[in-house]
Amino acid sequence: MRIPSLRLRSFWSALSRWEQPEFWQGTSVASSGATRGRIVLALGVLAGVAIISIQYYHKVLQPDEAGQLTRSAFLRWRGMLHELYAGGNIYVGRSEYPNPPIMAIILWPFVVLPPLWGALLWLYAKVGMAVLAIRWCLGLTAPPKLSLAGQIFGVSLALPALVGDLTHNNVNIFILFLLAASWECLRRRWDISAGCVLSLAIACKLTPLLFVLYFLWKRSWCVLLATVAGLLMWWFLLPGCLLGWERNTQLLTDWYHLMIERPLLKGEVTSEHPNQSLVGWTYRLFTHSPSFVRYRTTEDGDIPVPAAFHNLIDLGPNVAWWITKIWGILFLVLMAWLCRTGENERHGWRRSAEYAWVVLGMLLLSERTWKHHAVTLVLPGITLVTALALPGTSAWLRRLIMGSWTLAFLLMVIPGLWGRSIQDMALVYGSHTVAFLILAAAIAVLLYLHVSHGERNSRTESIQG
Repeated sequence: MRIPSLRLRSFWSALSRWEQPEFWQGTSVASSGATRGRIVLALGVLAGVAIISIQYYHKVLQPDEAGQLTRSAFLRWRGMLHELYAGGNIYVGRSEYPNPPIMAIILWPFVVLPPLWGALLWLYAKVGMAVLAIRWCLGLTAPPKLSLAGQIFGVSLALPALVGDLTHNNVNIFILFLLAASWECLRRRWDISAGCVLSLAIACKLTPLLFVLYFLWKRSWCVLLATVAGLLMWWFLLPGCLLGWERNTQLLTDWYHLMIERPLLKGEVTSEHPNQSLVGWTYRLFTHSPSFVRYRTTEDGDIPVPAAFHNLIDLGPNVAWWITKIWGILFLVLMAWLCRTGENERHGWRRSAEYAWVVLGMLLLSERTWKHHAVTLVLPGITLVTALALPGTSAWLRRLIMGSWTLAFLLMVIPGLWGRSIQDMALVYGSHTVAFLILAAAIAVLLYLHVSHGERNSRTESIQG
């Protein structure tokens, strides 16, 4: 009985250590142990990138069932983008490219290379983007500065999505990079630069548009004006010069019909199990919409055919459409109530928690959210760990943060360890959706405590006055 007792005592000792802010706080003076830890971490990252490169190399060269090299997202785009450069329209017919023309222009230097070299170059470019984005997020949340253990703990919340996006070679890390760059510009008070970079993120992938509503609530007029000017440049001026004004207008119009009009106005939502947004979850479980589809090959392209349903009830698409709009309104109301930092407060855990709230809104309110989109959890993860490093954080709040972090991480990781079928069923019922909601609730608690603390201080000052 002594051995289990010693193990239990060691567990509680480690847990009590994690509840101390000193465990999560970094020091201004670099010790030899911290230096060795950073060297080991750097070597581990390089080894991980090498392993991912080898896996991706074999994945790129392996043809699919039809004999085509399409097992990577990059290679699937490559054919579409060459079609676009040759004068085709990739937003109608067989191809339904989800990003505006500016994304195709950005990818052009990679797409013109041979398939393997272009794919690997894009992979390594995203590794650099991820490192910079993490560095900027750590700078945004400080002070306090996090220890090496705190940094690893915070970033690891998004690690499955980061690895998944690298192996799939999509554009999600690029969007994270742009968002983190805009936050870094705001921290440095480069408002015009922040708006231009944010506009590029919006122009490439529409969901960062939520930050426009956030800055509108903050009355950050300089950022908003720069964002509007940037959208004009990224959506119209630059593509118009390169693709032709009339052709770019037609492409943008077809992209609008595909990605905005159909899901937002007509309610044509992707309900398949990989979709982990609140929108997809609502349609999948509360309307008679398929959770699995198979594709029938025809001359006009692959046509999706429903293969399985798992809805609990059938409210009908009209009711589901209104429910998804209620989710959005509730998010905006909570944002207006919880996000109270001043214009001059450009960094620290409060401002990063507000950004994290918007980031989680992007994941939950998008028409479609895949697992790899969760790379933006880098910021919520670091923000929660920063709250652990604050001396004034109470014991119950520390346990709430650690419990929320752990539960969300397990929901996103554990189903995948039990095989494809169990993972798919977990996605059907929204394993990632629930994880996003848990993290959003934890961030909301942090912001609520800040708001209530500020209101108490205001009342005290008014009474004393």
